[in-house]
Amino acid sequence: MRRISLPLMLLLAGLGAAPRPASAVELALVLLNDVSKSMDTAEFAMVKAGYRAAFSDPEIIAAIGTIEGGVAVAYVEFSGKHEVKLVQGWDVLSDAASSRAFGDAVAGALRSSAGNTALAAGLVGATQLLKQGNFGAARQVIDVASDHPSDGGRSATARDAAVEAGITINALPIMSAGPIGTFDGRMTYSTAEWGAGGIVGFYRHNVIGGPGAFLVEASDFTAFAEALKRKLLRELIASDDEATSERLRSAALAE
Repeated sequence: MRRISLPLMLLLAGLGAAPRPASAVELALVLLNDVSKSMDTAEFAMVKAGYRAAFSDPEIIAAIGTIEGGVAVAYVEFSGKHEVKLVQGWDVLSDAASSRAFGDAVAGALRSSAGNTALAAGLVGATQLLKQGNFGAARQVIDVASDHPSDGGRSATARDAAVEAGITINALPIMSAGPIGTFDGRMTYSTAEWGAGGIVGFYRHNVIGGPGAFLVEASDFTAFAEALKRKLLRELIASDDEATSERLRSAALAE
């Protein structure tokens, strides 16, 4: 697994020395994952298992193999305002071995924090990480997974700055069944109404943006792995034409 030198810690914009330019890749992808206190230990374990499963999946590996120069990928965790950490990356994935090694590294890393949910700070940090990477004409994508339902519009400002920099933000909102601190404890993140469109509406209107931006929702944490796989496939596959689909099916069968 080829590695691109980066500082181990990213605490918002500009902290740490800028990385050396990456080798020429077609896609630079930041996997931005919410690890705030709304996610308990069992849910965190499901998320980590989901990353391991995704990056060892034959379809994901086949899709990576079709990308010229490979995929530069980084895994970043965030919770509170000053708790944004680069956990793994930049790794350049080009084959089964590098893809599986990345998934294993992400799955094996200890939880970096468990504070409040500063989604906007996470987006700013991920944007800065891509800017520091000097990826040239490569597609640049932030892939944010979170059960955070609202933040007073702060994420929209961070999203707009990323889009202006040529970055696309996709989202994986998780419909958490965890109780909110209400008087009876019966209201959950997924049943509460957080403005127009609920949680999914929040991500659609305030988080995703840029060319081809989309979201894939997970019905709960148990559905995270499958939702992550579907989202990664959409981000990795540059063309949906029949020839590309057939090439991916053949590569997956041969894996």
